[in-house]
Amino acid sequence: MNVRPLSQLGIPFAALSLLLGGCAAVAVRPEGELPKPLVVPTPAKVAVVVTTEAGNYTHKESRASVNYEAQLGPSHKHIMEQIFKSAFADAKFFDTVDAARLEPGILAIFEPRIEQFSFANSRETGGVYTAVTIRYQILIFAPNGELIETLTLTGYGSGPAPKIGNGEEELGIAAFAAMRDAAAKFLTQFPGLDVAKPLLVSQALTPKETPLPGSAEAVAAAADLTIEAVPINETPVAATQSPAPASTPPASPPPPSNFRPSSAPPIQVTSQIPVTSL
Repeated sequence: MNVRPLSQLGIPFAALSLLLGGCAAVAVRPEGELPKPLVVPTPAKVAVVVTTEAGNYTHKESRASVNYEAQLGPSHKHIMEQIFKSAFADAKFFDTVDAARLEPGILAIFEPRIEQFSFANSRETGGVYTAVTIRYQILIFAPNGELIETLTLTGYGSGPAPKIGNGEEELGIAAFAAMRDAAAKFLTQFPGLDVAKPLLVSQALTPKETPLPGSAEAVAAAADLTIEAVPINETPVAATQSPAPASTPPASPPPPSNFRPSSAPPIQVTSQIPVTSL
């Protein structure tokens, strides 16, 4: 029996590994820069916490023998720096809330987190486009570290269907578009929320008394804290009209390059301590 080395069989090692391993891999890495937002910075010094976990956030799942890995952490950290530097007159960044509490002169502490990542690849949209939805939570603390409110907001993004390759570049485009969508919502809608009012006059956030469950105050607060979140309605990326699967969240292309406030849909607030949805 003649046994020849693999190199003589003309089978590249990487291809053989793929055959034996069974699963292809798709790495999704959203990258980009926000256009300069057309907003007036809130006259407040705030602390922003991006934990080590959030800065390394990775979503993994397998579909149809393909392993998807969305490496969102680095872009999450970068885009939050851009958002808060644009939204406030002074923003300082920390790894923990405990560290942020020690910063003198801050009026509030924000901790943005990625709560959920979902996507539809081009196969699932009939070869029309790719789509991504990212849901965020932003915890808001008083300067002493006491939780005051939790904002919930969702970003939607779409990208072209891949003409060649595994679609990781196109999913990366859709993921960054979703981040831009969420950024637009926060920048344009946060100043209109009750929790922002003290900051608009350079006053520190202070803990508020929680109304008794079932009281008129609690009912009124719940009504005020629910703001419908809807995706931006813009021209789809793809020219065809094939709809996405029913289970796929609605998607939209990236916000316009001028990043103008009027185009962003509302934020939503939801919390036990008040939670707000953008």
